[in-house]
Parts: sequence; structure tokens; C-alpha cells
Amino acid sequence: MPNTSLTIVCLPKGTPTDQLAATAKNRLAGTPLISLGTAGHFAVSTRLRRGSLLQPWKDTAAGGPVRLLDLDTMRTAARNTYGYRWTIWNQVIAGTRPAQPYWIFAERHLADPVKYPVSKAQEHYLAQPRIANMLTYNALPNKIMALPTSHLEAFQAGVRGYAHFGWLCAVPGDGLLCLDGTYLAAASDQLSTRLFYLATANQRITALSSHDVLVALCTR
Repeated sequence: MPNTSLTIVCLPKGTPTDQLAATAKNRLAGTPLISLGTAGHFAVSTRLRRGSLLQPWKDTAAGGPVRLLDLDTMRTAARNTYGYRWTIWNQVIAGTRPAQPYWIFAERHLADPVKYPVSKAQEHYLAQPRIANMLTYNALPNKIMALPTSHLEAFQAGVRGYAHFGWLCAVPGDGLLCLDGTYLAAASDQLSTRLFYLATANQRITALSSHDVLVALCTR
């Protein structure tokens, strides 16, 4: 489904399990988001107290108390996956010069829409050999995994930087609705703004009580 995102909603301890989804959806009222339903985002390893989890299915759940969600496993798995993806990316773009992210061309368009139309911005962005190599690889039906062009800046930060980026991305999703009602999300696709969001969101999640609750919603 186009234009969807993953939003993590923080709920206070004591929220009844049978009300987690409805409560999380209601809390979105203070944001521009609309819930499309819960998402099986969280890793879980416990075979006990699964009745306290929202929609548990094998090793995943759509939410539950922090103490029952395996956030460390999620972060470690994401770090490893991103490290592997970087290795593939490094092979795909070998021999090409560093590329500029699309937001640079978009800003140039916004500064002078008449002389630099959006069509020209898109043309110049796509003409970069590194971007062309990534898009060509992504078009292969037998590719190992997709190489998101939106990750260009993070890819170009190196394998360790990209792996750490994956660790940060693992839990918060695209947006985090905090216990106090604060809604956090990246202000743009720029890596600096994404990292600011991810750092803040992970700090908020780490500060939660083990009895507080996280719920994952698919939103638009």
C-alpha cells in the first residue's frame, strides 16, 4: 500500500491487553496519522505470558510490555542485516563516484522552480552513475535484497556507520508517539535529520519502564 509508514505508540503500564490496539489508535488523534491496523513488528522470545502480547505469532508480536519484547535481538539482527546489505551495495557501486542525495536537487528546485524545474532535478539525480547502478540492481528479479536509494547518505558513511544506522532504525519505526503525547518523526530524508529522530526516539524508548507498553501500527 503506497504512502504507508510504521508508527510505534507508547502506552502506560496497566493498559489492558484487549485494549492495546484501540488505545494506540485513539492516541493518534493528536497527530496527522491514520491507523491502518497493527503490525507484527516486535521480536519476542518468551513462551510465557504471551497472553500479555498483542497478536503474538511465532516469534513476533504487534506489541506488549517492554519486558516481553526482545528489542536487543531486533537491534542486533538489523545491525547485521545492514552490514550485509552494505557489502552488496559496495560491490554494486564499485568504480562509481560518490553521489548526491535527491534532497540536494530538490532544494535547488525549490530555490528556483522556473529555471530548475522538478523534471530537471529528477533527471540530474538519476543521471548519477552510482544511483543508476543501484536502480539497475534493484530491477533484477533475482537480487539478494533491495538497495534503498533513500539510504544513499548512510551507505556512503561506510560499513560501520551503515550498520549502526540499522541498529538505530530497528525499533522506532518511521515515527514514535511518546508517553507524554509528543510525536517524533524525521523532518526530512536528510541523514542528519533522520539520525536526530532516531537518536531521540531510541532514548525515549530506553527510558520507558519495563512494564510500559509499545504498539506497532501501520499508518498513513
